[in-house]
Amino acid sequence: MGYCEIELKLPTDHDEIQLKRKIQKELNLTNFNHFISRKSLDARNKRKIHWLIRAGVESNELSTGEKPHEEMLQVPDRFFGKGKKAVVTGCGPAGIFAALIFQMAGFETTIIEKGKPVDERSKDIINFEKTGQLPLNSGYPFGEGGAGTFSDGKLTSRTKAISVEKNFIFRELIAAGAPQEIGYMTHPHLGSDNLKKIVPSIIEKFKSLGGEVFYKTEVISFTHKNGRVVSVETKGKRPGSIDADIFLFAPGHSSYDLYRTLIRNGVEFESKPFAIGFRVEHEREEINLSQWGVKELPGIKGAEYRLTSKCDSGSVFTFCMCPGGRIVQASPKQGLSVVNGMSDYFRDGKFSNSAVVTPFKIEDVSKRAVYPLEALEIIENMERKFFEFNNSFDIPAMTVKNIINKRESSSFPLESSYSFKLINSDFRELMPQKIFATLSEGLKVFNRKISCFENGVAAGFESKTSAPVKSLRSADLSAPPFENLFVSGEGSGHAGGIISSAADGIKVALAAMRSF
Repeated sequence: MGYCEIELKLPTDHDEIQLKRKIQKELNLTNFNHFISRKSLDARNKRKIHWLIRAGVESNELSTGEKPHEEMLQVPDRFFGKGKKAVVTGCGPAGIFAALIFQMAGFETTIIEKGKPVDERSKDIINFEKTGQLPLNSGYPFGEGGAGTFSDGKLTSRTKAISVEKNFIFRELIAAGAPQEIGYMTHPHLGSDNLKKIVPSIIEKFKSLGGEVFYKTEVISFTHKNGRVVSVETKGKRPGSIDADIFLFAPGHSSYDLYRTLIRNGVEFESKPFAIGFRVEHEREEINLSQWGVKELPGIKGAEYRLTSKCDSGSVFTFCMCPGGRIVQASPKQGLSVVNGMSDYFRDGKFSNSAVVTPFKIEDVSKRAVYPLEALEIIENMERKFFEFNNSFDIPAMTVKNIINKRESSSFPLESSYSFKLINSDFRELMPQKIFATLSEGLKVFNRKISCFENGVAAGFESKTSAPVKSLRSADLSAPPFENLFVSGEGSGHAGGIISSAADGIKVALAAMRSF
């Protein structure tokens, strides 16, 4: 049987029949099998927006060609880890996939998660958005699946060296109920509604292999001897001591208390640059019209954008754009205010939003070198300032137009996707002046690229684009000074986003096994 790949252009609302007819016509075939290997939207000409599709075709009528072989992740068999134990702290993408790899290799693996299962998190979020009372270790940042469960579920990654891990992750996601399209879309996403089903399904697979999960349980310390960790001490639903041969910590970007626990117990971290800013929200149809030339496009969800600018004062970029999504309050605890974005799979909400952020070095504020524990305190103080603006989860807001013109907002659209209130404010009183000035200059550039951008509203404080600290790593990926302790995922400072964090969890878990 021969094989070839073919590039096709198809309407945005095409169906499977049209795709097959197109292949048949282009290759003059009668019998064939096909699959999509890549699909991207070409919107360069707004009058002729279409899909670009690369299809793999197999047929006895093709005389040459061979279907490409996909390299598989090599995981040790079930006998490798027999009699050995692994403890994974954190149930986000890095923790889940690290634990799955350990369990597949025969380790007795335990996941410790201070948050709750997805269904309980969902109930807590509904109550929180009604009352403004944030439950301890619950809500948007903590619990089963991590912060990614209540997000847009983007599956893109800029990291080039994780193709094998990425393929493994996508296969597991699809097996757990993710749409097949994530395997070929150039900008795949899952949506929070899908993630709330997919994440528990992967956890169930982990359990079916013999793994164990303790929710509502927090690591408060650990004991070590001769450079090796012996056990972790926990409180909560499963208090006490848990011993193991390998300890892998997978904190999310909001797990400041766990960072502090690790640092105070001798794990080596350093502070690092990250990005801060706010969320900018527009009506979805307005962004669609700007990007596509029409308010709706058959076969396509909400329009996306990715914007960057460079000016004398610094760079600005958009991050985690959520078409048809919501701005959410993702504070890790009462008394702090942090915004994030989320959307469901169909991205059909009234509004679209994205983070607009600029790189931030804490040293620029402190005017000296900053230790990791100090960095955490400085960021929390900034988040506290935004909460204390109204002593609630109501958030400061300002029109983009007035930020560009450096004027105070007198009024702005009151309707928003945000569950609490937007309060008229002046961000110059809440942010470092250099940060505000750079964001203002960046918004000017964005408004030249998307003509309606100045119609948006900037709201809240976006401070969790990545962790403000980074764990040091030895050549074997262990966390010095300990031989059998590893820090992985977004909270390690070595990854960002669902895919790169999950891939980092896999890489670190496999590296940890090599110590045996």
